Amino acid sequence: MLPRRVPIPPSFFDEDTEAPFEECLVCEQSLRDGTTDYVIEKGFRSFADYDVEETVFGYALCMSCHATLSESFSDTSKQRCQAYLSEHIDLRSRTALLLDEDAVDPAEWTQKCVVHDTPKEELEEYQILAHCHGDDLLLTHLPLLIGGPAIDALVQRLSNETLDELGGFRDEYFGLPPELQRNVQGPVLA
Repeated sequence: MLPRRVPIPPSFFDEDTEAPFEECLVCEQSLRDGTTDYVIEKGFRSFADYDVEETVFGYALCMSCHATLSESFSDTSKQRCQAYLSEHIDLRSRTALLLDEDAVDPAEWTQKCVVHDTPKEELEEYQILAHCHGDDLLLTHLPLLIGGPAIDALVQRLSNETLDELGGFRDEYFGLPPELQRNVQGPVLA
């Protein structure tokens, strides 16, 4: 059964252009011509004292580049992360709901942490992920939102080898200041 498709919502747009991402961060392949699937990941940080939220990072990776990055995860890291997610998320039920047009509005899938069910308004940090093709968001086990505490739990399960790989990805493509680097691990979930 093919996944449902909906237009990519603005929450997944490139912050610089306020439009859908045009190309893969790594290989610069065009993404909106409808020839490839891709993943979008964006990270946010909230400052409750100032009632402000900022986008810390946002990017799109074609599936080929995403697969290459995923393959850099050590087997130990993959097993630990999959075990953690399997313990906390029923991806099969989630995917079945996304296929059912009457079950839920897809926008609701990025309003709460997929692991802890914490509303995004209560999170200091969170990431959203989506699986897209051309101008459409595909409703698979994505889209999803994962909060800072769940991200931290996943990061604790990563081997030093995998952390080094993700750190290299972060440094090469984001060049963030040291105080924000902890928050950008790269695509841990997708």
